[in-house]
Amino acid sequence: MVCSEPDCQLIARALAPSVIPPEACDRLLQAACVVDVPIGLIQHPTPAKPLPSLWLLRRGQLAAGGLDRRGRFTELFRVQAGEWVDVFGALGLQPAWFRSLMAIEPSELLALPIDAVLRIAQQHPAVGLAFGQVLAGQAQALRDGLTDARTRGLAARLARRILDETAGRDGAPQPVWQMAVRKQQLAQQLGVTSEALSRSLRQLGEQQLIAVRRYEIQVLNRVMLQYLSESSGPMPTVTTARGSTRRAPLREVRAHAAGLALAA
Repeated sequence: MVCSEPDCQLIARALAPSVIPPEACDRLLQAACVVDVPIGLIQHPTPAKPLPSLWLLRRGQLAAGGLDRRGRFTELFRVQAGEWVDVFGALGLQPAWFRSLMAIEPSELLALPIDAVLRIAQQHPAVGLAFGQVLAGQAQALRDGLTDARTRGLAARLARRILDETAGRDGAPQPVWQMAVRKQQLAQQLGVTSEALSRSLRQLGEQQLIAVRRYEIQVLNRVMLQYLSESSGPMPTVTTARGSTRRAPLREVRAHAAGLALAA
């Protein structure tokens, strides 16, 4: 491929806060190649082809997740342009993608061959340090992701998904999520039943955090959704004088969040 300034900037951002010399970036790009990815499940057989590489998303958007026994895809998180797609798969004795990948839109993968990275790192130690920090960061993210999956409830995961879908490419939040998947598929991606998803959507609506109209979700209170997405438990409940429990109304949830912030 032809070295271009945008690609150098892409690699620089992906390796931040480490800084590598422009000469090293140019040499990496001279050894790199681009793989076009159509919409759908990525069929590229292995991260070691055409060469064992560290993979960076050059353009587009991917969903990373896994396949169940029926071959159905379950999304865990999104990968945006400029983010690492896989820095582990090609390093194994039997190279394989660490997660299943699905292209949400036509995309491009930038492959940085491992042998070129190691060769350039011998002359530029900053390159070796930068990629070492990338590996460490990805390992920590995997650890945190496993912990997150074990501890966070459905309401928190659903709130995070709504926030991510309405984040906006330009950084400006969008008020509405036009769902491109059926609710049954969303439930599968979140690892729950359709009934559990419907209950959680209804509860968020009752708390006036969102409004649901068929396949359109409108965000009514982004601040409280953010709080809920960072919570390790379900929506706070309130015990009545008779001993029964109910979902806390929005003002009580807001007070609960403010109390936690003051305690911190």
